[in-house]
Order: sequence, then structure tokens, then C-alpha cells
Amino acid sequence: MSILVPVDATPQSLQAVKFALAFTNGNNELSLLHVIPPFSSRFAVNQLGNKTVQEFQLDEAKEDLKEIVELVEQAKVPYKLNIQFGEPHEVIVEVAREGHTAVVMGTHGYGRMTGYLMQSVSYPTIHDVEIPVFLVPEAAKINDKWKTVLIAVDGSDHAMKAAQQAIRMGKEDGTRFVLLTAVIPPVAYAGVYGIGWEDTATLESWGKQTIRPYEELFEQAQVPYESKVLIGDPATLIKEVAQETEADVIVLGHHGMSGIAGTLMGSVTFKVIYRTKTPLLVVK
Repeated sequence: MSILVPVDATPQSLQAVKFALAFTNGNNELSLLHVIPPFSSRFAVNQLGNKTVQEFQLDEAKEDLKEIVELVEQAKVPYKLNIQFGEPHEVIVEVAREGHTAVVMGTHGYGRMTGYLMQSVSYPTIHDVEIPVFLVPEAAKINDKWKTVLIAVDGSDHAMKAAQQAIRMGKEDGTRFVLLTAVIPPVAYAGVYGIGWEDTATLESWGKQTIRPYEELFEQAQVPYESKVLIGDPATLIKEVAQETEADVIVLGHHGMSGIAGTLMGSVTFKVIYRTKTPLLVVK
């Protein structure tokens, strides 16, 4: 199996490759994918010929990717470099279907992504691919081994799948798992919990009910864990707990749909990207 890493010449892309190298630990092949968008100048194409333009773009791409290729070769991790022409998002999604284990993408934070990994590419990629997607901030601290994994859950099936994926990826290494559910006070998001809210104790009780199925999952898998039920804004709390626990990765479930679940674990995904320096694993 291989890890798909869309790459370009940006520092964010280089950081994603470093994360992918640490994640594979020599057990997976890296599939480096560079997508060259369609050439925009009809005049140049007409004057030079499409083949000549593409040859020039290929030579330029290979030059731009030298640092990344050298990094992977120094790590002695098997890899393939795939350079294609087309719309980046469409090509990434298509290639992701070719038996890859996960996608690793570099980011510069929500709304400030650079290179061709821009918001117009990153969000549709998360939405359309069926395999897990790692989003790696430029300032992320990358460790060779996951010591702590933070899993944010909201009671949805998508969060359950994310927890299951986290167990599969970290169980063998004796990773510390932290389950977190963030309860939003009804005054801050009216209508989520309906009638019945009385005080903080009530909110904490609801939070414990939400997190219990995930605790049962870990107990059945015989994997040690700890739980946190907190009240407040999910994205802010996820960032704070990630810092407190020194998490190596944050795991979230995602489906891209609207509604309550989409509000809690959809837009939250991108708020977390913007607010944290911790790599993020998004599981469909």
C-alpha cells in the first residue's frame, strides 16, 4: 500500500512529505503526485505548440521538486513520482482511488493555503476522497512515533469511524489515546440540545452520554484511553487540549454535510486547521 502526497515547491508541501516519511516508518511506499494546471495563455500555446509548452512545464516541475525527491531518497523510503497535467483537485481525487492508504497534504492554515494546495483544492479533496486525509500545518512538530493521539468526537457515525481508524493506526505502537467531546452551551448554539438544559452538570451529563460509545469501542479493542468532556467552542477546546496533551495528531470525523453534525465536525475541521499547529487526520 502507498501514501499519496500531493507535492509542489512550497514549504508546506515539504512539511507534508516529512510527516509522510515519519508516518510510513518504512512500511509504505510514497506516491508523490505533482499536478500541473492547464496552461492559461492560448497565444503561447498557439505560437510554441502544446507539446513544447508541456515539455517546458515538465522540466520546470522536476527542477522545483528536487528538494523533495532528495529528501525522500535520503530517507531510503520507496517512492514513485507521478507528474500529471489537469485540474489539481480532480487529479488528486482520481489518483486517490488507486489503492492508496491515505492522503497527506500540507497547509498554511484555513484561508491561507499556498501553492496549488489552495482552499479550492483542499476542501473538495477532503469532501470527495474516501480514504483518510492528513492535513499538516507548516509549523507542525513532526515526531517519528505517535505518542499521543487526540480524537474529537460528537456522537456521529463519522466520529466513530474516525476513532476506529485512529485505533488501527496507533494501536501497535502503544500510543496514548485521548477522547474529547466538546459540549456547546445552548445559549451559544440554540436548538442543538433542545429543552432540558438546566446547568453545567446537565451539559456534562450529556457530554458523558455522547462520549460513552467511543469509550466502549476502546474497551472492546482493549486499548487504554482517557476521556475529556468540556464545555465551550469545539475548535478552541480541541486546540487547547492538543497543546496540553502534546498531541502528535488530532483525529476528526467529517462528511461535509449540513445540519448539526456538519456544524460540529464540518466547519470545525477548518477552524482547527487555522487555530492549531498539530497535524490533523480527517476521516470520512
